[in-house]
Amino acid sequence: MDFRRKTFPRSALRLLGLAAALLLAQIASAATVRAQQQTPVPRRPSGPAAGPIIRLPRGDGASLEQSQPNPSAREQGERAMPESKRWEYCAIIGFVMHQKGFSFSSPSYAPSAVVRYFPNTTEEVEGTNEMDALANAFTRLGDDGWELTGVSTNFSLSDGNGGSSSVYYFKRPKRPQQQEQE
Repeated sequence: MDFRRKTFPRSALRLLGLAAALLLAQIASAATVRAQQQTPVPRRPSGPAAGPIIRLPRGDGASLEQSQPNPSAREQGERAMPESKRWEYCAIIGFVMHQKGFSFSSPSYAPSAVVRYFPNTTEEVEGTNEMDALANAFTRLGDDGWELTGVSTNFSLSDGNGGSSSVYYFKRPKRPQQQEQE
């Protein structure tokens, strides 16, 4: 019997190590972004749970008629429900590098996070590095009432090299003057 040790090719081990490092970096990045977010403001309840309270008499003799609220209470509850909200959306879609200065030894660059307001407007938010640009963009959007709704992360590995990119999606209720324009 041949008891020699079987080994993986070095390129496969490097690729596996790179994938693990990218995954750990993404987890650390997500934890940093979550830590920088402020605690959300508690929301008022809405929907069926926020309707009138139904009180049943004690005992086994409660009938179905007694458990239903009277029609006027139901109508009042429906009137109190807010109109269906309309939303507007934006996303932080990536980064661009802008040259800030130039010397013969080395040019200096500053990254900017690109915020796309749907359907077709963009804005750039600068920072000293990519993490600062992302933090500045999150701060500006939070101050303007935007709420983070999702993150899409793409990993790419080819020939031992890898990278990742994330898109951060936000929404906020449309303001009354914006709803009238539509």
